[in-house]
This record gives sequence, C-alpha cells and structure tokens, in this order.
Amino acid sequence: MPVKPQDDHDELADRIIASMTDLAGALGRLNDLIAQQLGIAQTDLLCLHVLNRAGASTAGALSSQLGRTTGAVTHMIDRLEKAGYVRRKPDPQDRRRVLVEASAPGLERIASFYEGMDARSRRLMAAFSGDQLTTIHTFLLGCHESAVEECDHLIR
Repeated sequence: MPVKPQDDHDELADRIIASMTDLAGALGRLNDLIAQQLGIAQTDLLCLHVLNRAGASTAGALSSQLGRTTGAVTHMIDRLEKAGYVRRKPDPQDRRRVLVEASAPGLERIASFYEGMDARSRRLMAAFSGDQLTTIHTFLLGCHESAVEECDHLIR
C-alpha cells in the first residue's frame, strides 16, 4: 500500500513534537541536576514546585498530584521538613487536617537555580508578538492538559 506523502503541516507538527520531547528531556536533566545540588530527590523538587504553584496542600492531595503512595509522600514530607524546605501546619478550615507548605527560604534557594533559564526564556520571548505569545501559551496549556490526561489514562 502506498504511503501518503506528508504535507508541510504534518512535517512541522512532527518537528514540534520531536522538539517537545527534546525539551522534556532537557528540563528533566535540569531538574535532576538542581535536585542533586540541593541534596534532594527529583520527586522532592517536583513536590516543591507543586507547593509553590498551588500553595499549602494535604499529603493526600500531594499523593494524587505526584502519583505516589501516601506512605511515600509522608516519607518525602518528613525529609523535606527535616531539610527546612517545608513545614506542617494545622488546616485553618479543619483543625483535624494537616497542611504542608513550602518554606519561603527553601523556595528562594530553588528559584536561584532557575534564574539563568528564566532570563534566557524571557529574552527569547521578547522576539515574539503578544499574539504569538498568547498562541504559544495556549498551546502549552493544551499540551499540559494532554499530558495530565495521558497520566490519568496510564493509571487506569
């Protein structure tokens, strides 16, 4: 059976998907190197990113977001608390529950490792118009949603 020739759109889509795979690998390597510098595991760093973006959370919610067992998350929180990256506090809405929040000094230390990447990314974005950046942002949000859906699919 003859293979249908790809058009320019398909070829560009293939290149974009390949670039996304390359980016994911490079960001994974960057996060691994940063975690090593901080003396924590890469999953610990991911947990701190989640807490930074979403705010204080329960161990159960972190377990769901990180795809780890509650036991593994409790052990991770213990490590991060001992290292000064998180603290436990009572939930003001329900005193029976405990929330975990990232410490400001810990987040500042982590942010310092991303300053160069942030600056280079902002310089790169300066070459794009507002409409182009909106399109890029929409694409990235859709890719994130797709990745979350794929994770959910793999868990089932």
